[in-house]
Amino acid sequence: MHLPANFDADRDLYIERHLKAPRSVVWTAWTTPDHLKKWWAPKPYITTECEMDLRPGGIFRTVMKGPDGTEMDGGAGCFLDVEDQSRVVFTDALGPGWRPNPEHFMTAIISFTDDGTGTRYSAHVLHDDIAARKRHEEMGFEGGWGTMITQLDAVAQSIAETV
Repeated sequence: MHLPANFDADRDLYIERHLKAPRSVVWTAWTTPDHLKKWWAPKPYITTECEMDLRPGGIFRTVMKGPDGTEMDGGAGCFLDVEDQSRVVFTDALGPGWRPNPEHFMTAIISFTDDGTGTRYSAHVLHDDIAARKRHEEMGFEGGWGTMITQLDAVAQSIAETV
C-alpha cells in the first residue's frame, strides 16, 4: 500500500486497490453519473440519483436507497479539485459554489494511476477529528468502500468490453 505523505493515522482512512480496467475507463466509470449510479452504493443498496458538475466548486450529490426502501441523501457537496484521469477531490464541508456546510463529515481524495495493465485506485478520506474517523470506520468504511471499488471495477470492465 502507498500511504500518502500527509496521511494522519488518527484522522484519516485509506483504501487502495488494483483494478483490471485501464485508467481512462475507470475514470469514465467514476465521472459519468449514469455509470457512477451502477456502483456507488454497496449492494444491496442502490444509488438512485447522482448530480455531478465535474469542476472545482461544482456539485457532487448522490442519493442511496436501502433494501428496506429508506433513502439516504448524502447532501450536496462540491468538488475541490479535478485532474483529468488522475484525481478527484470532493468534500461535504462545502456545497456547490463553495457555500459552507455546517453538517460536514469528510473530504475524499480519489487517485487513479496506471498500474501495469490496469489502474491503481486509491481513496484517502480526511476527517476533522478522531471521533469522525472512528464513526466512519464503524459505519463500515473498509467493507463498504471496498465493495464499491469492486463494483466500480466490474462496471469499468463492462465499459471496456464495449469500446
